[in-house]
Amino acid sequence: MKARIILTLAVIPGIAFAQQPVPPISTTTLPPPVPLLNAVPIPLTPKETHALSLSSTWANRPEMPVAGDNGRVLFLYGATIPSVVCAPLHVCDITLQPGEVVNNIEVGDSIRWKVTPAVSGTGPDQTTHVVVKPTDAGLSTDLIITTDRRTYTIKLVSTTSRWMGAIGFNYPDEVQAQWRAYETRMQRERDGSTLASGQNVADLNFNYRITGDNPPWRPLRVYSDGAKTYIDFPHAMLVTDAPALVALDADDNKQLVNYRVKGAVFVVDKLLTRAELISGVGGSQQAVYITAVGGG
Repeated sequence: MKARIILTLAVIPGIAFAQQPVPPISTTTLPPPVPLLNAVPIPLTPKETHALSLSSTWANRPEMPVAGDNGRVLFLYGATIPSVVCAPLHVCDITLQPGEVVNNIEVGDSIRWKVTPAVSGTGPDQTTHVVVKPTDAGLSTDLIITTDRRTYTIKLVSTTSRWMGAIGFNYPDEVQAQWRAYETRMQRERDGSTLASGQNVADLNFNYRITGDNPPWRPLRVYSDGAKTYIDFPHAMLVTDAPALVALDADDNKQLVNYRVKGAVFVVDKLLTRAELISGVGGSQQAVYITAVGGG
């Protein structure tokens, strides 16, 4: 009798437990999520509000990127804040200026955004690439790249499937440097083709032959501009007696001509066909002849 009672007591609780319904879990008992950011508003001073307005105006300026080579999207550096769109399972390649060296990289969300460096090229053309990969879509953060030349501030946004594969920059200072180099080159060409008188070589006729003696004042060149003739002497003439100039006709008769001395240049008020420069008298006289080739 005692054994049966013990068996009954052992079985009944088990049956009762199996038939008892499981109560639903109440979500009202779960603790509220911990806020990641403090939502308490902080009052801003007028100076802070104005500074935010300036920053927002610069970030939202309407300067649009342009298409570069190989599908690259080019932003004008300093014009506005570039916005780079990336996607999970894809990489965004931000290419810096050739020769530019990265000092530091800071990303606002370093957990969900992976930012790594890469290099292409060698020597002075070596180029640094900043490779950006988001781990999820719907993210937004900012990226700051400091280099030995400048600081980049870039907005990063991730979508589910759309992304910008290659990003680069146009640099106003580089464009200005190219224009300065162009102006310097043009100035050198002008200086190389311009005489001390300011006349351009391209506008002058140098078809004159110089013959005769070889005194210290022998002309370096003779040329004309279509109305006047110019006799260019070495600077040594400035410390010696200048020769006299006469024109020669077809019979070698000497004719006086009007000319004036401008530094080491004789400026003759006519086109010379044949002329003679004379210095000294008697046996010490020296003469140099000028002849226009092909009529001058």
